[in-house]
Amino acid sequence: MLMFLLNISGNCGDPGLAAIISIIKKFMNILWIVGPILAIIGAGIAFFKLMSNPEEKKYKSLFKNMFIALIILFLLPAIVNVVMKLLDGNFEIASCWNQADATHQTGSQGSSYIDPNKDKTHIYTDPDDFNGQTGTKNTNTNESASSSENTTPTTPSTPAQTTTKKLIFIGDSRTVGMQGSVGDQGKNDIWSCKGSMGLEWMKSTGYPNIENQITNGSHVIILMGVNDLYNADNYISYINGLVASVSQKGGKLYFVSVNPTNRSADYLNDDIDNFNLKLKNGLSSYVTYIDTNTYLINNGFSSGDGIHYTTTTYKQIYTLIKGSI
Repeated sequence: MLMFLLNISGNCGDPGLAAIISIIKKFMNILWIVGPILAIIGAGIAFFKLMSNPEEKKYKSLFKNMFIALIILFLLPAIVNVVMKLLDGNFEIASCWNQADATHQTGSQGSSYIDPNKDKTHIYTDPDDFNGQTGTKNTNTNESASSSENTTPTTPSTPAQTTTKKLIFIGDSRTVGMQGSVGDQGKNDIWSCKGSMGLEWMKSTGYPNIENQITNGSHVIILMGVNDLYNADNYISYINGLVASVSQKGGKLYFVSVNPTNRSADYLNDDIDNFNLKLKNGLSSYVTYIDTNTYLINNGFSSGDGIHYTTTTYKQIYTLIKGSI
């Protein structure tokens, strides 16, 4: 167990790891309920035997041990969960522990496709490949042109719009973590995300999963790139090729900057900056670039493993995105 926990660095978004941690957490929850019951039964048996034979030392010892076991079994799972919450952002183990359930739910069975108009726990995997078609700018609507400005959020407390907007997220493990962190805030959004994925997954699965969900007023938000920072030119080509399709359906297309790393992953930041600069300059004027990276660098962020964020930071990013739409 110890060796397992010591070797999780940088893998919080991995569905296999999340599944293992989720099983451990479920076992602890069962232990929390069953353990004290068994300890109470054992203590009761020892007590009655002690009453029958008060001088028998082994019954006294048994009763004492059962009582101690009762306290430990009842308190241990709660203590572990509280400690992990308090350490979130300071230790890799704590961050992975706290994100495990959300990652396992949305990433363990292929890409996560959650439709708020249906069963919110539905997992859908599209096995078909998708080949992007080169799109052209939509010159028939001023609405599309209005989204051409690059957007840098200025505050995480920007109020949400007064009308409900259809937000569709496509992303990797960071998006999986954000989905799990925002909870009910994102229950009406559509999510297509999976850990450790890059451009090829977005082409074959991530975008096709949500393509039929794009309707008039939809906001398609892409959060990809940290897993294949070398692929900036191909990202630009593919995303620009989506413009015509998304616009014809009445949707708007957004790309969220790849956000910063720290700790052992700090070395990625130069590549992240180069990737973001290429995307910002190369994307079509009909793709809105949302620069959350600059905000996080200037205002700070929390991460347990250097790549994946704490619940607080994920909520902050989500609010920044909504405030920029």
